[in-house]
Amino acid sequence: MKMVKSLLLGSAAGLVAVAGAQAADLPVKAKPVEYVKICSIYGAGFFYIPGTDTCIKIGGWVRAEVDFNAGGSHTEYLSGAGGRNDRIDTPDVQWRSRFVVSFDIRTQTEYGTLRSYSRGGYQWTTNEDGQGTYYVERTFVQFAGFTMGRSQSYFDFYANVMYYTGYIGGPSSTGAGGMNVLAYTATFGNGFTATLSMEDGTLRRSAIWDAGTDALTIGSLPGPSTQNATGYTARAPGVNIGDYAAAQVPDIVGSLRVDQAWGSAQVAGALHQVRAGYYGNNSTLGGVGPSQFTGIAPADKWGYAAMAGIVINLPWAKGDQFWVEGAYTVGAVSYTGWNQNGQYSTFVRFNGGTVAAAWPLDAVFANVIGPAGVGLNGSALELTTVWTVAAGIQHYWTPALRSSLFGAYTATEYDANATSIMCSSPNGPVRTAAGATPNFATGPVAGCSFDFNLWAIGSRTIWNPVPNLDIGVEVVYAKLQQNMDPSRVLLNFAGAGGRPAGLYTPADQDSWSALFRVQRNFWP
Repeated sequence: MKMVKSLLLGSAAGLVAVAGAQAADLPVKAKPVEYVKICSIYGAGFFYIPGTDTCIKIGGWVRAEVDFNAGGSHTEYLSGAGGRNDRIDTPDVQWRSRFVVSFDIRTQTEYGTLRSYSRGGYQWTTNEDGQGTYYVERTFVQFAGFTMGRSQSYFDFYANVMYYTGYIGGPSSTGAGGMNVLAYTATFGNGFTATLSMEDGTLRRSAIWDAGTDALTIGSLPGPSTQNATGYTARAPGVNIGDYAAAQVPDIVGSLRVDQAWGSAQVAGALHQVRAGYYGNNSTLGGVGPSQFTGIAPADKWGYAAMAGIVINLPWAKGDQFWVEGAYTVGAVSYTGWNQNGQYSTFVRFNGGTVAAAWPLDAVFANVIGPAGVGLNGSALELTTVWTVAAGIQHYWTPALRSSLFGAYTATEYDANATSIMCSSPNGPVRTAAGATPNFATGPVAGCSFDFNLWAIGSRTIWNPVPNLDIGVEVVYAKLQQNMDPSRVLLNFAGAGGRPAGLYTPADQDSWSALFRVQRNFWP
């Protein structure tokens, strides 16, 4: 009996020892997995960054499109090689593909929401590098009412919402390229806000023409100064800005806005410094007459812009809207949409032996300005006036099908002094009916005027067969109207691409263009 009891106790002790050893070998129990947690404070799509109280939303889109008689993103052939309108320079079809991703990061603080936002991507367009190009559209920080970084200009209102193209002449739109800003926005409640913003004035420059020295050629802006293009890649060429001097102060923009259930409205104004280089040659000592180096510059001037716009939500279908917007500028032409970050600053369209050529310059000046001009007779900066009006209406036929009809008209006007300078300059393209080159001694060519108008009308339809998939078609008709007298004025072209050199007759020109686009959106 004692033997049996000893065996039982020994076996029990062994089992306890083995169990203890096995228990010691077991891994420590893992902590619970920290799953992604939805952040509902800022709307759909946000989630908490694990281990923090910061919320993030990742969004973007993928796009494929084909443009007909237009450049990428439906840029009508009213400038550059496409505007030469010949079989060498002007493709009937161009392709573009883009991928864009955005990061919206927000944290609640005692001063309100701290937000940082960045959006950029890649694109490939016909005739670009085979691997495409990288670009940044937005990158800014918002805190306690302040916004600093690359954002949309606070002068912009509703442009590019009802249409794809950004090239109908107006109104102001800094587009995908964005604008460098330092702004403060005050919120008053009930949808009312007021913003005061300092913005990068170099991105609002068209060009200043020293007509006594610099060449002005068809399809190009005058030199000698350039700035880096502010489009999508550092490899983009510089944009001519003529005789603009170095930047001294930023543009000052102020806006008042209301957003309510009925729609939105805004009024805004901007100040833009127009600051030129010297009369005459800026880079070479010596010379005689209008092109000599002087070391003297015209007095600086302030250009300005004002706008007003309204969007009304129409009652007969959800999403239906009517929009109208207008702007008036003096010496700040890009606030009407002409110079969208250096991209749209000169216009040309050929057709056979005729051409419509146009330059929306911020200002012109010269150091000899008329038949009596001898030696240094410097003009002031003559600022250019541009005004624009645009409107559109959008209707949802069904929740998945919508169409818009839109149009814009923009007029560019030079005053009497500017017209005299431009039409007397031997450095411009103007020639008499006999082919003679003007000069400041003989005065302006009769029938010469650099005033011009651009108007466009178009329609876009978008179908959403499934949520977040846009299939869109857009058609635009644009007309460039010049103000030269074709019986008394000819325009000299030096020749480029498939368009030969020679004297062309000024005439209005128009174009039809279209775009087909497929875009897959995810959290924007």
